Amino acid sequence: MTFKLFNYITGTITLKVSGAMPEKFINLCMTHQKRLLSISKHDEDFIVSMGLSDFFSIRPLVRKSQNHVQVIGYAGLPFLIRKIKKRKMLVAGGIVFLMLLNLLMSYIWFVDIVGIKSISAQQIKDVLYEQGLKPGMLKEKINSKKIENQIVRSIPEVAWVNIGFTGTRAVVEIVEKTLPKALDKAPADIVAAKDGIITEVIALAGESVVKKGDTVKKGDLLIKGVAYDGKTMTPNHVNTDPQLIRANGIVRARVWYEGYGETELIQLSHERTGQQYIGVKIRVGDRTIVLKEVAVSPDQLFEIEEVNKKLLSWRNTDIVVESIISTYYEVDEKTIHLSVEEAREQGKSKALAEIQALIPETAYVLLRTVEVLKTPETNLVRVKVNVETAEDIGQFMNVQ
Repeated sequence: MTFKLFNYITGTITLKVSGAMPEKFINLCMTHQKRLLSISKHDEDFIVSMGLSDFFSIRPLVRKSQNHVQVIGYAGLPFLIRKIKKRKMLVAGGIVFLMLLNLLMSYIWFVDIVGIKSISAQQIKDVLYEQGLKPGMLKEKINSKKIENQIVRSIPEVAWVNIGFTGTRAVVEIVEKTLPKALDKAPADIVAAKDGIITEVIALAGESVVKKGDTVKKGDLLIKGVAYDGKTMTPNHVNTDPQLIRANGIVRARVWYEGYGETELIQLSHERTGQQYIGVKIRVGDRTIVLKEVAVSPDQLFEIEEVNKKLLSWRNTDIVVESIISTYYEVDEKTIHLSVEEAREQGKSKALAEIQALIPETAYVLLRTVEVLKTPETNLVRVKVNVETAEDIGQFMNVQ
């Protein structure tokens, strides 16, 4: 490695030695301790590589050997410097380009806000711009800690903020506060959120109007939000006027859910081949400019994913500049044959997923049954799943 580096720094010359006895020239070079880096034969000629410093002293040896020497190549730092000197404008342009690139990298051109859910992005931007963090600002003039503290002070919903820089992009990470829900103290009854058979009633506030074993429909009254003589109890006197309160309690019931799932025995599957093509478009306002188009054959199948990225925006105009990158993934279509048992399991999973979306997390599953339904279609397996749960079905309904 050190030897190659030395040759690159000092420079090397490649010669073609031709004549009656090219071997005599090589022997003379070796006798006079000339540095020959490589020797190869090409037809009747020899191709010799030597150091640049030795090349300037071989003229007497060429004459003495009565051969002809021709330079066919050169390499190394001395020749690179010579080439650069001949192309001063190109070098100057490269230096100016690097200086300009370094200057542009010192500015912020994009501001991304991540992590927000309920807070408006414009609300965050207003604080950022007011504090000097906006496209076109020098990085060194931006006080990140000061801006972070100002965002937390100005927007109560923000719990934590961090500003980081990646190239010419400023990334503002936001963590929102989890605010407790305000308690509703308005008078309300507790009614049934779904159909079921009552298994337990605990009235903590208000008057229970159902008992264990009753069958209720969605919307039926369960606990009435009334109190008599300042107490939550059944009245002792008919003439006592009830006071409206917010009912409270637990009403558990047995609830049934039904779900369906169907699966075909013969299915078409699409698998990506690994071949992909990328198309690029720029949208300026209502105008779309195609930079790179993907030619799609009607015989080919593709899965297309699009990513839209806003490039520039100005506060005093509605013009939006964004890039649209479309990735075309080539896919192969395959036919899959399922057994009846496999189709039954897939149908069961679909039916359970449908039911699971309806069952609350606090519910307790009592029973689950799976039934394969008969269908006239020979390629279809249909499954019905019934689930019985025990759960609190009460929900508040404000009293007008």
